[in-house]
Amino acid sequence: MSTYATLLELALPDDSLQDYFEQQGWTDGLPIVAPTPERVAAMVAGSGLAGDSDIAAIAPGYALCSVEKLAINAVMAGCKPSYMPVLIAALKAMAVPHFNLSGIQSTTHPVAPMFVVNGPIRHEIGLNCGSNVFGQGFRANATIGRALRLVLMNIGQGIPGKTDMATHGTPCKFSFCAGENEEQNPWDPFHVEHGLAKTDSSVLVHAAESPHNVQDHASANAAELLLMISDVMMTIGGNNMSSGGEMLLVLGPEHAAILAKHGMSKDDVRHDLHKRMRLQLSRVSEGCQEWYRTKRKTFNVPPGTTHIPYLDEASQIQIVVAGGQGLHSMVMPSFGISHFVLEKIV
Repeated sequence: MSTYATLLELALPDDSLQDYFEQQGWTDGLPIVAPTPERVAAMVAGSGLAGDSDIAAIAPGYALCSVEKLAINAVMAGCKPSYMPVLIAALKAMAVPHFNLSGIQSTTHPVAPMFVVNGPIRHEIGLNCGSNVFGQGFRANATIGRALRLVLMNIGQGIPGKTDMATHGTPCKFSFCAGENEEQNPWDPFHVEHGLAKTDSSVLVHAAESPHNVQDHASANAAELLLMISDVMMTIGGNNMSSGGEMLLVLGPEHAAILAKHGMSKDDVRHDLHKRMRLQLSRVSEGCQEWYRTKRKTFNVPPGTTHIPYLDEASQIQIVVAGGQGLHSMVMPSFGISHFVLEKIV
């Protein structure tokens, strides 16, 4: 497919233009902003790159996405030009082979790429990191995630019912973007933990299910809180049970503060959770046990074993801090056949 976009001349009123785009399969079902040449040019300028610069080949169709084609989808989604560096970094991250975008785009599993932004750019573009961080009301969060979904559909050809074979899908496929609440994080931010400078900006891409809430208003110490969190993480119907991969724990600032107050580092948290996360085999049918044995070596256990580790390694648990006031956290199980990618924003 050509790197260059085709200019269409359409003499249509706005309501008919929306109908036309829907008929071509170019939308996510929501109204779009018309990608006029002037709007697209302004978006390209926000990237600091030439419009014909290639970013990545987008699975499963593996068409090349240029800066101009990204800009078209960003305009349609309602983005500002200042969001372009985040969008470019996110596309590069999704194209890394071990993220397995082809599998994510075509699976029956309800998975969506989730984007977590770190660094100064969060405040520069008005990205929400606090209360209602995964909810409505913030243009940057909503439109960055939406623009990337439009690219996955329009460039990557992840088309519902044709190449995207999700049994039910998930509302997260519309948009799934947040910033880490670094200001209320008692530990190093995610990007610093993984080798970048605090002054760098980055985007984390995680192949996530919808968030699973952890509500704990009563635990008096770290051990009690981790007991609750580990129980929510041990969802035996998820892909992690059969396919491994990371799980992302998004701690609310108040829960993070409780753990840090009791002397726990991030590594302490993940190792404690890994020790607690033990599957009681009697909770799983014999048919599922046999199916899991073909998927994970962990299930090749001697007769008489009653419990096995839910995850193979503590390092499969990734931790960020996000959200606002309230004693809630979130668990994002993953597609499993995927590994997170952290990309520096340039």
